[in-house]
Amino acid sequence: MSSQDYLKALAYELRQRKLNEDMVSSTLQEVSSHLAESGESGETAFGQPKDYAASFPAGTTTSRGARVGNLAGLVVIATLAAYLVLRGTLDVSFGISGTLAYFSAVVAVTAALIVAGQRMDRRLPDPR
Repeated sequence: MSSQDYLKALAYELRQRKLNEDMVSSTLQEVSSHLAESGESGETAFGQPKDYAASFPAGTTTSRGARVGNLAGLVVIATLAAYLVLRGTLDVSFGISGTLAYFSAVVAVTAALIVAGQRMDRRLPDPR
């Protein structure tokens, strides 16, 4: 794994442990400096990103990616509720093709939000 890939994987794992962005940024800067100076791979110097991230105490910050993931869950709940209200209360019928199109769009939007959330958590912080 390249240094850049290692840093992205480590950023993701640190955010999964709910560390704040300042801690993520400073940790990545230290790791990046060490890798540049030593010429070692990230795995050799620090171990697997998940294992190294586990050595930090868990934080309390919800990452942007996790918030987008939560939004994906809300989209599913809201669109299902809207469908049930339209179908049950207002007696609106979409037909088979309309129902398939409706839920296909829900799945597509949800998948896009989940992918976007994961990409957000793998991003490297802006250099300071």
